[in-house]
Amino acid sequence: MKKFFVCLLLICCTMAAFAQNVKPYTVDLNNLDKTNEEKSVTFDIRTKTVTVKKNHENQAGIGIWLNKDVSSYNVIRVKYKALGDYGFHVHLSYKNDPKADYWGDSTFCPSYLTEMVIPIKDGVTNLEYLNINSVNHIHNYKFIIEKITLEKVADPKKTDVWVSDEPPVIDTATSGKFNDSISSWDYVKGLGTGLNYSVFAGSCPWQELGMDFYHWDGYSKPSKKEIQFIKAKGFKGIRMITTPGAHMLDEKYTIDPRFIKAIKEVVDWCIEEDMYVIICGQAAETLQDEKFRTVAEENVHYAGYTVTEKYKKQSKEFIKAMWTQYAAAFNNSYDEHLIFETLNEPIDCFHEETWRPRQDCPECKKALSLINEYNQLIVDTIRSTGGNNAKRFIMVEGLAGGNNGYITITYKTFKLPKDKAKDKLIPTYHHYPMSCGLEYSDKLYTNAIKDVITETFATLDKLYFKKKIPVYVSEIGFDRTIPALERINCAKDFLKEATKEGRSTSIILHDDSDIECKYGGFGYYDKQNLKWMETEMIDSILYAAQGKEFPLSDAFIKKNEVKIESIVGKNLLKKPHELKDWKNDYSIDSGLLVRSVPAKYKFEFQVEKTGSKPTMQLAFNDMYLKWHEIAPMKNVRIQGGTLQDGWCIAVKSDTLTVSIDEKLAQELESGEGVYINGTDLIIKSIKVVE
Repeated sequence: MKKFFVCLLLICCTMAAFAQNVKPYTVDLNNLDKTNEEKSVTFDIRTKTVTVKKNHENQAGIGIWLNKDVSSYNVIRVKYKALGDYGFHVHLSYKNDPKADYWGDSTFCPSYLTEMVIPIKDGVTNLEYLNINSVNHIHNYKFIIEKITLEKVADPKKTDVWVSDEPPVIDTATSGKFNDSISSWDYVKGLGTGLNYSVFAGSCPWQELGMDFYHWDGYSKPSKKEIQFIKAKGFKGIRMITTPGAHMLDEKYTIDPRFIKAIKEVVDWCIEEDMYVIICGQAAETLQDEKFRTVAEENVHYAGYTVTEKYKKQSKEFIKAMWTQYAAAFNNSYDEHLIFETLNEPIDCFHEETWRPRQDCPECKKALSLINEYNQLIVDTIRSTGGNNAKRFIMVEGLAGGNNGYITITYKTFKLPKDKAKDKLIPTYHHYPMSCGLEYSDKLYTNAIKDVITETFATLDKLYFKKKIPVYVSEIGFDRTIPALERINCAKDFLKEATKEGRSTSIILHDDSDIECKYGGFGYYDKQNLKWMETEMIDSILYAAQGKEFPLSDAFIKKNEVKIESIVGKNLLKKPHELKDWKNDYSIDSGLLVRSVPAKYKFEFQVEKTGSKPTMQLAFNDMYLKWHEIAPMKNVRIQGGTLQDGWCIAVKSDTLTVSIDEKLAQELESGEGVYINGTDLIIKSIKVVE
């Protein structure tokens, strides 16, 4: 055995010696492009400085043509120096590479390192091209490329961006002030309007960004100036969704201390400005991202959770580890200005009813019960750390708290956790009255939406407010593709309900980085230039939350007023449409029915029968995505046809009319369109008639 180890040692020494005998090849940086085609990236050979100046979110770069035989080398070493908060990408293009992969052949060099070692890809012999690319989203910054070499080393490992000698973040204060006398009711009333600050929510499963993750989702690195900018506008606090699951150091779910320190820095800035801060636990939806899920299974640095029995054990381990570390980092040094929120929109990631859990669905019922367990675990974990955490206010989310998330905190299954502290738990939900997402949001404020707002608060009155339990809206949002006055009127009506006597509610306005409205559309300020995109919307919300009316200018109202023409008597079909074998459906856009029709009306169909069983189905999904058949409704009258099989219409005449009353008209306005299907019919025209 001893002889074996001696031989092994000799082999290792020989390999190391061989590696050292291969002379490194230094890339001549004089051959690096001095600029790219659009002149958004330049390279100064004298100072070796790369300057990025672009006005778009995509990467931009410069390259160097090498056409170099790399069979004698196994790594590329890049020595560099960041001149700001952002690193860069190195992309390698090999000749005749059968496994070329953009992300696999790209390596990120973070701003906090000065050297990146990149292993040369197995099985290739020629490196054709090397690209230096900027990061996504960030428009203006600089860095220095000091040296690039090809080398043969004994241990060709990629530089680990996760290595850190930072100790765990522990709040060592033995005591701290805290307003013990304030009730949760008065506390929530005093929180005022806050802003969602999602800087710590980002995660990139495609490439290891380490602590340079901010730019991935279009955010700038946090700064005190940015917090002061938010405060100066009138916001009294921020809410930070966090994703520690993209910053794991080991299989025990140890969070990178640098990540917690970065959160702590922002919290401290807010406290200095007398602002409230909500630290929210991770969102479950990361695991809905197939790439993140795959990486999490293979890479110790990524983890997540889901609200399902199958993954309950792992999920609870992750959740407990997360909150154990957060609670240890934030305790006696922080008074009631710091709030914890259990999780962000926790969901069963793998269920078809993910975002719309129903009480009559067996899997949903299990998830609804399981979220109670998760919330209880979090509360117990926080309280066990003692000090101010033993009495800190904790906001508690229900299952799938998004869009009209109040629903799940009104289900009988939902229970607030048992708590050793008295009157310190606050149920919270998210509300997007005009729906969420560019494609799905309502573009007009309807009576049906207003009714839902009224019904929401009536339900909360019964279950919470009458029991002196406040309810916090930790996200409310209106994407900016919705016409401004429509959003403003909706927000004002919502806040009118929220601020009524006998209710205790405050809100967080949802904000994201999409100031150009390409993806989420909730970007209310430019993160890089600290500039508000729409002051009228922001000011209207801030005023309405105080029971005041922000005076919109006549010019603004005139510019943004939506004028809608009546569609009564107009053919909604561009050309005849054939219904055949239930495979060729048609839909009427619900937006067409908003303020363009009377309060009650008729759909008039001119049809031609093409077979022996002319049949038509009329249906819609309401704003809760619940399917409704129109024909059997008690408040619907049909002429020119009869009800068939309890759900569709047997067409008897060339003219079919379906009467819509006021209640149904409102539902159709905010639904997902009126769906028309059937067989043996050609629809020649569809009109709304009074």
